[in-house]
Amino acid sequence: MKKILSMCCLSVISSYSFAQDIKGISFSHQEWEISCSNTGTCKAAGYQNEDNGDNPASILLTRKAGPKQAVQAEFALSDYEQSLPANQLKNIHFYVNGKDLGAVTIDGTDLPLMGKLNNSQVNAVLKQSKQKTEIVFKNAQHEWEISDAGMTAVLLKMDDFQKRIGTVGALVKKGSANETKVLMLGPKLVVKHIKTTAKPYLTLQPKSKQYQAIHRSLMAANPNPEEDFCEGIYGGNSDGAEPQEIELYKLTNKKVLATTLCWRGAYNEGYGAWVLDESLAGKATFVTETASDFDSGIISSAQKGRGIGDCWASEEWVWDGKSFVHTKDMWTGMCKGLAAGGVWELDRIEAIVK
Repeated sequence: MKKILSMCCLSVISSYSFAQDIKGISFSHQEWEISCSNTGTCKAAGYQNEDNGDNPASILLTRKAGPKQAVQAEFALSDYEQSLPANQLKNIHFYVNGKDLGAVTIDGTDLPLMGKLNNSQVNAVLKQSKQKTEIVFKNAQHEWEISDAGMTAVLLKMDDFQKRIGTVGALVKKGSANETKVLMLGPKLVVKHIKTTAKPYLTLQPKSKQYQAIHRSLMAANPNPEEDFCEGIYGGNSDGAEPQEIELYKLTNKKVLATTLCWRGAYNEGYGAWVLDESLAGKATFVTETASDFDSGIISSAQKGRGIGDCWASEEWVWDGKSFVHTKDMWTGMCKGLAAGGVWELDRIEAIVK
């Protein structure tokens, strides 16, 4: 059975292909991670190390593609118990390698505390990107430290993706070249949503003859033949996975959506989704194996990164009348206890759905 998304410990690049030149990526190393989207915008997030688990903290560095793009920085500061009194959350200063770079502006008093760094504070972090860096937020009562473990590797990945290595604008491997050949900012994917019915018109049970034929067609569309694929879930009295019922939904253009429960874990489950001809004959086109819901032409996926639900992976596929277009692929950041549901939106796909 497929296990969910060990996204909080991603260590390789994953890329997505769609109708644009830029393919989004994700990468992580130690306490830092990065996502770059189909627009060329990159977001890099760093977190506290495990020794500072009672004081969750994160910093998010965002840079758009294109020449002379400045790095913007946001932060999130929290408490594992979510119980710090408001009078202890004031006058927080920002330090890099022990140097006080002034107070930070906090947006409200609810945890996690959110705000933005000013230009001098951002530059102080970036100047230390290739060496040991102590990044600390603190006041008289509390201290939050962002680990530098993995920061250099992640910022180098940002430079590489945006084609800045060797240029004057690189964050890690600077050079003398100008930025005329860096990655240019791309547009968001634009997709027209064609609404469909929201309820299945037919449900096929595993023992029916029609089920067997369609099930074989769906399984033949396995995108990774060497890996386990949509095994069904384990029954209470069975030693093996049992195929689940198949639901069929009318789409437009004489197409049909087929869905079936593919796997179930401790906190997540995933449905497979395929497109078939209305005749239910011919090859099936695979869409995803991690679907959570289908409603009126939109397949959505929401998967917890860990049991307490403080981080999520979210995806969407929109029916445009011909196929399901991948319009959303977002991760809320490492499961570090900052807040239920996570704090960031790390995108690999950005789209406008009309």
